[in-house]
Amino acid sequence: MKKVFYKNSKSHKILNTLLAGGGILTISLISPLSGALLIKRLVKFYFRKKKFIKERFLRDLKRLQTRKLIDYKVLPNGKIKIVLTKLGKEKILIYDFDKLKLVSNRWDGKWRLVVFDIPHFQNRARDALREKLKNLNFYQIQKSVYLIPYNCEDEIDFICSIFDINRNNVLIFEVSRFEGEEKLKHHFGV
Repeated sequence: MKKVFYKNSKSHKILNTLLAGGGILTISLISPLSGALLIKRLVKFYFRKKKFIKERFLRDLKRLQTRKLIDYKVLPNGKIKIVLTKLGKEKILIYDFDKLKLVSNRWDGKWRLVVFDIPHFQNRARDALREKLKNLNFYQIQKSVYLIPYNCEDEIDFICSIFDINRNNVLIFEVSRFEGEEKLKHHFGV
C-alpha cells in the first residue's frame, strides 16, 4: 500500500497549529524559532540546510488565505500575524482529515463526476488525492476520473487545500444521467 502524507501536509500543520494556538499566531520572520513551542513545531518544516525558507512559508500562507481559511498580514516589526478565519476553524473542526466522510449521503438524483489534471511536479499530491477519493468510496472510472452520487464540493475544496492542489485543476460536474448508471446505482445502493 502506498504511503500517503495526510498529516505531513504543510497546510494541515498550519491549520492545526493555529487551532491549537487559539486561532491566532504571531511569527517573527527574522528569527522564526524564537517563540512558543507551537511556532517552533510549525516552522521547522520550512528550514532547509539550517536556513528558514521565508518565500515557501509565505506562499503556503497565501494559498490558505486564497481558500479563505486564514488571514495574515506582515507587521511593521517584521512579524506575521496569522488568524484562523471562521471558515478555517469550521473546516478544521468539522473535518478530522483522517476520519473525513462525505457530509451528505442522500442522493438527490444527480451524480458528481470529479475530474482532475494535476501537474507532474505534484505527483505525490495527485496520488494522495486518488487515495483519499478511494477512501471516501468514490467510484474510479479512469485514473483521474471519479464518480459519487452525493454532493462533495466542500470536501473536495478541503482536500485540495490540505494537499496544496490548485482547485482549478480539479473539476466537479453534476450529471443527471449517463450510460451504464444502473450498474452504479446498484453499487452505491441508490
